[in-house]
Amino acid sequence: MHVYDGTAKPQIRPVEAYPVEQDGQTGFVLVDPSGWAEASITVNREALFLLGMLDGTHSLDDVRAGYLNRFKQEMPTETLASIVEGLRQARLLGGADFQEYYNELLQAYRASPTRIVQYAQSFESPEELKASIADMLAQTDELIERKGNVRGIVAPHLDYPRGGPCYAAAYRHLANLDAPKRVVILGTNHFGMSAAVSATGKAFESPYGITTIDLEFLGRLEARCGDLRSHELDHAREHSIELQVLICQHLWGSDAFEIFPVLCPDPCGPTGTAPWSGDGVDLADFASALRDELRGNSGESLVIAGADLSHFGREFGDERVLDDAFCEEVATRDREALDQLAGNGSDDFVQMVARDNNPTRVCSAGCIYTAMTALDDAKVDVLRYHQTVDSETQTAVSCAAAVFYN
Repeated sequence: MHVYDGTAKPQIRPVEAYPVEQDGQTGFVLVDPSGWAEASITVNREALFLLGMLDGTHSLDDVRAGYLNRFKQEMPTETLASIVEGLRQARLLGGADFQEYYNELLQAYRASPTRIVQYAQSFESPEELKASIADMLAQTDELIERKGNVRGIVAPHLDYPRGGPCYAAAYRHLANLDAPKRVVILGTNHFGMSAAVSATGKAFESPYGITTIDLEFLGRLEARCGDLRSHELDHAREHSIELQVLICQHLWGSDAFEIFPVLCPDPCGPTGTAPWSGDGVDLADFASALRDELRGNSGESLVIAGADLSHFGREFGDERVLDDAFCEEVATRDREALDQLAGNGSDDFVQMVARDNNPTRVCSAGCIYTAMTALDDAKVDVLRYHQTVDSETQTAVSCAAAVFYN
């Protein structure tokens, strides 16, 4: 028998719910997008309502009262206690048990010899991966007018087939260039726990070989900003950085350069560049520290922002049909933000994305903002804008390619 404590205020971790048909009834599979909770559980619509109240502010007595008000029937204390226990065992609840489990995963990550590039495993062979990247980079035959020294690029973090046009446009500016000493790769934290900047000291391993971290550079940034690796497990499944690592390895070889990979939080929320949790470095402070370090090592670094833009369509919560008019409205809004990128106005860029509460769900304002701040004395050319649209699933994502130079 599960013990019921009506004063307890359990909090469910971020989960995604997918509808499924079971015995003629609609159920919902709860999945942990971070991948830390390997098991998934299925709940009915009534239980899904309960989960929405498990936000750490409602007691279980509050939940029962809410259930009674919504469904006009009592929720037995034993049933609610059983649901909470099931969530705990599935590691879908926060709290001391999950924190202990998370710490075990973190230690295992740190003890592993390398961080495996997972996207590479989606190809049947290393040869297929390498051919795919080569074909993608050959998509554009545009002549490149290099106006100066290339200091950074903005490229997508979509999978290669969908983001290909912008990957090709951005990375074409790096073709035939010598490898830099280090590549600063700024990504988006899609699944992790950190509300602040998150770095990792773990080398990246792919079929191309192993690319190590510039630990000296990382140490200098930590001397300025404090610990940047307390949540480095956030890197374990994050794709926005590893997609850039593969292309750089393809261009230069895995051991010709080192990397400094960093996940950047979203500066478009109510706390701006400050972490909403109150823990960790302010993104603006980190970006300024990165700028100072880059200026002190002029010519040694290349900055890459692995960034997508808008996410829209029914699967992202929009009720509208994904037609040409909708796509053009999103494109207009995206291009207004890209105008600020072209002017290298980092604060104006964030304000443009954040207006009206970022309704098109631009996910990578943080890493673009950081690149713009760190390279605030560079000129910027926006090279290409692209939308990938799937009419069948009613989903669309936009991205862009840009180059920083002087």
